[in-house]
Amino acid sequence: MRLNAGGLSKLVIGREDEITTLQSYIKFSQHTVITAPRRYGKTTLATKVLDGMSKDYLIVKVDVFEATNIEELCHNYLNAIYKSIGIVDFAKTVKESVFSLLEKFSLSYEQDGIKLGYEISKEKNLDELVKKTFNFSEKFAKLFNKKMIVFFDEFGDIEKFGEDFLKKLRSYMQTHENVVYIFAGSQTSVINSIFLNHKNAFFNFASLMNIGFLEEKSTMKFLKNLKIEQKELNDEVIAKLLSITKCHPFYLIKTIQETYISSLISNTKEIRVEDVDNAIQKILSDNNAYFENIWHKLNAKKYKGTIFKSICNNKKLSININPSYKSQLNKELKMESLISENLNATDPFLCIWLKGAQND
Repeated sequence: MRLNAGGLSKLVIGREDEITTLQSYIKFSQHTVITAPRRYGKTTLATKVLDGMSKDYLIVKVDVFEATNIEELCHNYLNAIYKSIGIVDFAKTVKESVFSLLEKFSLSYEQDGIKLGYEISKEKNLDELVKKTFNFSEKFAKLFNKKMIVFFDEFGDIEKFGEDFLKKLRSYMQTHENVVYIFAGSQTSVINSIFLNHKNAFFNFASLMNIGFLEEKSTMKFLKNLKIEQKELNDEVIAKLLSITKCHPFYLIKTIQETYISSLISNTKEIRVEDVDNAIQKILSDNNAYFENIWHKLNAKKYKGTIFKSICNNKKLSININPSYKSQLNKELKMESLISENLNATDPFLCIWLKGAQND
């Protein structure tokens, strides 16, 4: 695979099974939740699948994290719905001149769609605004006689708007026949609470897809075929990349980027293992404050940091801890997405940083 230096960021490496699964769920009109720790490529995966289905569906993408209140979320949602037919920043445009916007569309259903959105944007009652906005996706899809896929990124942040708001969303969404909802979230504890707790509104609403590290076979194939500008990766460099990143989606791409930059700075014809080492140190330095913050929080609870350190080092605990307390701490580490269900660390560079911090 030949790429320019800027072509790495949006790549999906492997993920064939995940792509097939998500595509199938959508075709079955099955709502889906994609869960994984931060930087595992949830958004990139969803975007690849949705972009490939844009001819057959209206594609709507909403980042819940960007909204600071419910009204802003509604306006962002309206904007995203209209973006699916090529209207950018609908809320602003319609405020300036709804008539000039109507003149751009000749078909009656297109004009009706603009008028409906205009009326919603003028709604002053918050409950009515929410009801009209979140039912608008179904009306819009019917109006254009085309099914819609709505992707809510960082859906765990929806919790900040309260349980009653979640109940309202479920009551509206469950009646929609022409909309397929895709949710993504990195806050495992929150996502599990929303979709797996039988007491919560979204229980049994969507199928769960948990994505992990990339498959080593697919990653190896990608690295062997990769050429950035005129530079290829030799076997020694590939082995180092696999060993360090553990096929972690974000760190793999980030390390390749920094490795390539190191080779440019060194003015070498080939990418060397030394360039990988330089990349590792650059990433550790850039994330130092982030790692320090995590480590500080871990050590706020007795033995929690000790347990996490043993998992990172793949070693048995050197101290005796009450089994039930240890189980509780492991559960917390899972809920915080620091370790996986099979008790492996989810962030390989945090583990590298931790080993370095121990040696300081």
